[in-house]
Amino acid sequence: SSVTITHSTITKFGYSSALNQASFYGVNAAVNNANYSTLRLSNVNVTTHNGAANVYTYGTGSVTYADNTWLYSSGPVSHGFYAAGNGTIYAKDVQVYSGGTRCSAFSGDYPAGYIHAENAVVHTEGVGSAICFLQGLCNMTNVVGYAAKSPAMISDGALSDVIGIWKNSDLTAGLLGGIVMISDSTIRNGTTVVLDNTRLTVLGEGNPGLWFGNIIATVDLIAASINTSSGILAVSNYSFLTQDFDYYAGYEENNNLSPAQATINVKDSTLSGSLVAYNESSISFNLQSFSHWNGMAKVELGAAYLSVSLDNTSTWTLTGDPVLQSFANSNSTLTNVFSNGFDILYDSDSLVNAAWKGETYELQGGGKLRPS
Repeated sequence: SSVTITHSTITKFGYSSALNQASFYGVNAAVNNANYSTLRLSNVNVTTHNGAANVYTYGTGSVTYADNTWLYSSGPVSHGFYAAGNGTIYAKDVQVYSGGTRCSAFSGDYPAGYIHAENAVVHTEGVGSAICFLQGLCNMTNVVGYAAKSPAMISDGALSDVIGIWKNSDLTAGLLGGIVMISDSTIRNGTTVVLDNTRLTVLGEGNPGLWFGNIIATVDLIAASINTSSGILAVSNYSFLTQDFDYYAGYEENNNLSPAQATINVKDSTLSGSLVAYNESSISFNLQSFSHWNGMAKVELGAAYLSVSLDNTSTWTLTGDPVLQSFANSNSTLTNVFSNGFDILYDSDSLVNAAWKGETYELQGGGKLRPS
């Protein structure tokens, strides 16, 4: 079927005792689009309370188009634009507000939801209420979002490949980290996140810009900025998020996790902050295309793997003494590294560092590149 709703106000009250039905199939939603249907919303206001989603789209072939639409939910577990079962949502010129816990403005769910948003303003107040919860696709352009007690984006790559794309956006996160990438099951490859001409601000002490836990993920930063109160740019760890999305849990709560494997590719960007790897996890950090990094890399809690590479156009200013398992620099004279008196220590036993021949080199600013 095909339904069009224009210039209307929709208000939904009521609690569903069948929480799984409400959460995964939208039976308590204000608007539910399913069964290969097409829904068009224009100039519509949707308000929900007591656990009801605003606009739910379920199933392959089910598509929702929304423009000039305003959503509010009081929660709990009341997402704004919510797609699951391979449903698709296109939202343009929309505003989404939520006040409850686990009330993300845009959300995908099992096995995937495909969300495209353009020109959106988002404000969430509750714990675990992300700007976008990624399980499938979040394709976001010109989004201004503030998540007071949540990461800006939470991705779960346990079931399928997930892709989060942010273009020309300005995001603020207030809890746990800026973008959190996890698998809530076994570790899996296939998580890709792109920040393109996008600013990510992360509030709170100890909260990193990027968090990787029990996942193999790649982040591409293109003309992007990440500003953190913590001074931590990225963390890779053996960890996952609790179902309440309120803290990171580790081995003591789940001993079936795996160390995360993170790749961060940086182009045309200036970044500050530390890279921190825990518990045999890894971070590969690649500076390209006139990028600059002001920071250091370190291992916490046991062994881990840290790799840094620079091309000829990129620069690195050290803020500490990094110990790297792999260091590559297209500038063999090392004039693109400013040491501030700190040393880079590299693993001379590793074949990937063969170019340095186990020798020590002077860096600008009084530091050295030397074998560990």
